[in-house]
Amino acid sequence: MLNLVCVQQFCARCEEIEDCSVDCDRRGRRSHTFWNDPVGVLLTYLCEPRPWASKIVAIAHNAKAFDMHFILNRAIMRKWKPELITNGLKFISMKMQHLVFLDSVS
Repeated sequence: MLNLVCVQQFCARCEEIEDCSVDCDRRGRRSHTFWNDPVGVLLTYLCEPRPWASKIVAIAHNAKAFDMHFILNRAIMRKWKPELITNGLKFISMKMQHLVFLDSVS
């Protein structure tokens, strides 16, 4: 079971600002922490409407060997049909809806 998800986000307007505690003028808060049902809350958050973005790319450290398995499980529970690129049992990328999940090491 996953206990915690931390998110740092940026868009084209704020990507040069290194301090994630500085809010983006377009997206607002740039740093988020999800404790209760972190994978479900993360997916709900990533699916919120963003008129300025047609695709969301999420990059996770060690996703191929660990994190993406939790996301895949929740996607299947939501009846989504993810497209996977794998190397053996490890995930390289997962696409579903308007979301793309990548491993930071791959």
